[in-house]
Amino acid sequence: MNIVKYIIAVGIAIICLGCPARSLQPLFAEKDLVFNPSLLGIWLDEEGKEVYRFQRSGERGYEAMLYKDASQKNPDDRGDTAFYKVQLGQLGKHWFLDSSPMRGSNDHHMIAAHIFSRVTLRGDTLRLASLESDWLRELAETRRLEVPHVRIGGEVVLTGSTEELQRFVIRFGDDGKAFPEGEKLFRSK
Repeated sequence: MNIVKYIIAVGIAIICLGCPARSLQPLFAEKDLVFNPSLLGIWLDEEGKEVYRFQRSGERGYEAMLYKDASQKNPDDRGDTAFYKVQLGQLGKHWFLDSSPMRGSNDHHMIAAHIFSRVTLRGDTLRLASLESDWLRELAETRRLEVPHVRIGGEVVLTGSTEELQRFVIRFGDDGKAFPEGEKLFRSK
């Protein structure tokens, strides 16, 4: 649950508030993808301990690397590094990232899954708020979760189609419990 426990820990505080929810299906179809060069680069958390590097991958995608020890000068020397395939798109009035672990990544995902984060990018400040798993579990327990899902242990994993997921994210995109305010990241200069 790396980039995203932090990207999304990147809602990143995302993780101070809880774990990000997961989905077996992506949030975006190919036609929905957008490339924004403003996301590219190196981003640091407020303490400078976590580093996120976004690089272009293909025409409209990204690869993201998350590592926790920014004191190491060489990224190859950082032991706790995770790599993600990341896609960006707009649903309703918000921008969202869909991140999934890349093969061979040193991450803590229990299953190869997608994590959705609402994105706010203003100048050199990036805020990521991931879909909160505790909130999702509460919806499921009270039978208000209308998106297909399964339970794996105590976790609710979304299994709905991309279209169902998009409707769900649009409906709850403004909900502060669904997408709690994430940790701020700052562009490295």
